[in-house]
Amino acid sequence: LRQQFSFVLPRGARAQPDDMSGGLRSMATFAGMDSSVRQRVPSHQGWRRQVSRGGSRRRIPRWEQLAAGAERGLQGAKRQHAEGRGLPLVARSAFDTAWMSDPVVSVVGWTIVAFSLLIARVATAAGEDDAETPNSYLARAGAGGAAGDAEGARPVICLGDSLTRGNLSANWVRQLRDQLEGTFGQLSPQVLNAGVNMHCSKNIQERLSEVIACRPSHVSILVGTNDLKAELSPVEGFLYQYFGKLTEVPTLDSYEKTLCEIREALLEAGASVAFISPPVLGEVASSPANLRAAEYAEAVRRVADGGGDRCTYVPFFERTSADLRPQGVDYCGFKFFGWLCMLCVDLHMFRRDLAEIQRERKLGVTIDLVHLGPAAAKQLTDMVAAFVSKARATTEVPTVVALQAAVPVVVPLPALALA
Repeated sequence: LRQQFSFVLPRGARAQPDDMSGGLRSMATFAGMDSSVRQRVPSHQGWRRQVSRGGSRRRIPRWEQLAAGAERGLQGAKRQHAEGRGLPLVARSAFDTAWMSDPVVSVVGWTIVAFSLLIARVATAAGEDDAETPNSYLARAGAGGAAGDAEGARPVICLGDSLTRGNLSANWVRQLRDQLEGTFGQLSPQVLNAGVNMHCSKNIQERLSEVIACRPSHVSILVGTNDLKAELSPVEGFLYQYFGKLTEVPTLDSYEKTLCEIREALLEAGASVAFISPPVLGEVASSPANLRAAEYAEAVRRVADGGGDRCTYVPFFERTSADLRPQGVDYCGFKFFGWLCMLCVDLHMFRRDLAEIQRERKLGVTIDLVHLGPAAAKQLTDMVAAFVSKARATTEVPTVVALQAAVPVVVPLPALALA
């Protein structure tokens, strides 16, 4: 029996006689369904054997013959066990833990656990921009004071997920802050980073109160990559729903509806809003992930178009899609997880350059099929900076004209005498 069913029973595994019959029957049935096993059965046990039953002769299927042989072997094992002869029979637990002692399984399992803890540590660690977040800005403004400095300057807030947070990819928010300082000098507005790792659109909506409390003049919204990943993969959908404490897995319809609600809340607060379409997912333009990402980009465009003059659409998906190479790497959750693990080590332990990591992986837009590389981050910085500059020029010119009209003209007395 052990030779016949060695492909099913692990070597050395035994069971009590009373617990074996069901398993042997199942294995006999399985063996009868396997052509390679059927060929190993001797010919005298083949299809030629016939018996008489009820006055008629019928052909016995081989799996029935194997099951009968297993039963006979089981009865013999029971007799030997009762008489104290034969091999010892050891009871088998309902949950076999023998595989846990395998060193290969242990190494792989603990490696996955270690990297998962590393990702969680990096995702929740304090970043360079943590001093410039809405919460820190409100704390500086004081519990009883109004947000904003003495001149009444209102901040620019970049709202989003890990693509905005910047500790797992190129930090385009920091680049935006430097670029606006170079453009406006001392009149440059404060740029606050409101990106949180693993957040979907519903999580962004739940954080709107702290954003509105800062009384921002401009808000950029880059969200949707995690919504897209949750919709495409049941596993990732469960993870985002569980860790994000969502009532349901995000979909395209719920994503667009949530963006509309965010738009109305920010417009009511007096902010100009830039809706940024999520970038490519993976680096194959015709992949199912990017075909779906194009639909997400169209949803973002519709939301921006419905907001009037104070809403702007930033075509980031279109720009990143145009930069994809002909032979790109398609999105794969397992490959993304592996590259993300190594990215945490490369960035936060070895302090490697992002461009070097990107070249090593032969990627052009992303650094791990999701997060932004240096070139894509620079493109996004330029587009958001153009939005802020244009909106500031539009809102400040009428103010200057009004101030000039309100200033009284003072004419010196000698001039009046000459007149």
